[in-house]
Amino acid sequence: MGLVLCSIVLAAGYWSFSQQFTRQYDTSIRAIASAARECLHPNDFKRYLEKGPDANYAQTAAILQDFVDKFDLNFLYVSIVEAPDYKRITYIHDPVSKKSSFREYPLRYFEIYDEPEYNAAAKRVFENGETVVHHIEKTRSGSHIAAMMPVKDSTGKVVAVIGAEKSTQEYVSAKHRFMNFVITIEVVFALLSILLFGSYINKRFINPIALVTYEASQFTKNGGEPSNKLQNIKAKDEIMTLAHAVFQMETDIKNYIDNLSKVTAEKERFEAEVGVASRIQMAMLPKVNFPDRNDFELFATMTPAKEVGGDLYDYFLLDEDHLLLTVGDVSGKGIPASLFMVVVKTLIHSYAEQKMSPAEIFESTNSMICKENSLGYFITCWLGILTLSTGEMKFVNAGHNYPVHIHESEISFLKTKPNFVLGGMDEMVYQEHSVMLAKGDRLFVYTDGVTEANNENSELFGDDRLLQAVNQCMDATPEDACKTVMEQINAFVGETPQFDDITMLAFRYTRR
Repeated sequence: MGLVLCSIVLAAGYWSFSQQFTRQYDTSIRAIASAARECLHPNDFKRYLEKGPDANYAQTAAILQDFVDKFDLNFLYVSIVEAPDYKRITYIHDPVSKKSSFREYPLRYFEIYDEPEYNAAAKRVFENGETVVHHIEKTRSGSHIAAMMPVKDSTGKVVAVIGAEKSTQEYVSAKHRFMNFVITIEVVFALLSILLFGSYINKRFINPIALVTYEASQFTKNGGEPSNKLQNIKAKDEIMTLAHAVFQMETDIKNYIDNLSKVTAEKERFEAEVGVASRIQMAMLPKVNFPDRNDFELFATMTPAKEVGGDLYDYFLLDEDHLLLTVGDVSGKGIPASLFMVVVKTLIHSYAEQKMSPAEIFESTNSMICKENSLGYFITCWLGILTLSTGEMKFVNAGHNYPVHIHESEISFLKTKPNFVLGGMDEMVYQEHSVMLAKGDRLFVYTDGVTEANNENSELFGDDRLLQAVNQCMDATPEDACKTVMEQINAFVGETPQFDDITMLAFRYTRR
């Protein structure tokens, strides 16, 4: 009878140990995968696959490797698994444990992985947005637990899966030792006293495991605040190791959450500053369309790919008979590019007011920015000065897209041999050209964000579609022409995120 009762105690202890430990591993692997997911930049995945890694990619890879090392993970991968059978896997990140014999897969590496359980889990992640946890035993890498979570972009679309795998071999070994030890105790002490034996089991195993389980559940309920009670378990065995490991894991997760909160706060502050920069930048662009002039009409617009952009446009009267038009595109995006754009716009404006020719304006601007261009930025730019009384426009093209010219219902690109970009090389000489505009002639000047806008099939909007769009605006005002072209671009790209700044300037010569 004593053996039967002891066996019941053993079974109950083993069952409780297994269930609570399993739940703790479930909670931990989910928390790790979720915390790692917050460090990703899903909107940049497509660019990584097309153009390769950048500084943000390297920083994210280092953070993920730190997760692997700190939490003793086997793998922490970020990959795209393709429908319909979810067997083809393309890796974006794949840090592995330095202790393992497995190699890390580089960016763009793909493989065909035919494993029904994994394929079915990947399908649930991509199609239903579910989080899937596996308990896998008796593999080449031993027993482990794996969590797979969806990674969504800013639109809420699942674009990848993040998977975290952690070995449970310690847990399996602990179960085996637990069984052997308790069975030995049962044989030795079963005849002495079932009460003492039950008390021993309860004190030595059940209570510590229950404490670990309770504290683990409290950790999630209390917002990720670890308790010092686990450190009070002083038994010199695997349960103490387990308790201290769980405490350390909770502490590490808490630290990561705190750091993540700081990063989030810093990001929000940065976004607020970027918003101010965007408003300042837009305020610097001209808004007046000269409603009192009857010899020309014009309209310009800029749509940045980010909060602030690197494109520029400007137009102003040098005097009553001369109008300057310019459009440019800085080699870069974000705040640095916008600052560079402001410098170039200011220089062009300053030299133009000194009555310089288009070529002289570009030569002086190029010389000045080359002296202080430690970051290596450059800008493509088109600038024209129109004599309103005669219709003669003198212009210079510094590596920029050819403007569209409409003359007597004939539409074509205003092609000339392009000059070198501004800021690329000092002491450049720029060749000036001229064109005579007749009454009703139009110009459409733009940046490459127009022709290089791409759709979900990676097709470019291109020159032909641009000519077709402009051709639909023969009788439209410059403002309506810009709106029509933008509508054509939006219809073409669909849901594909905007990759580059889009700037357009439409001009009509109406001298009577």
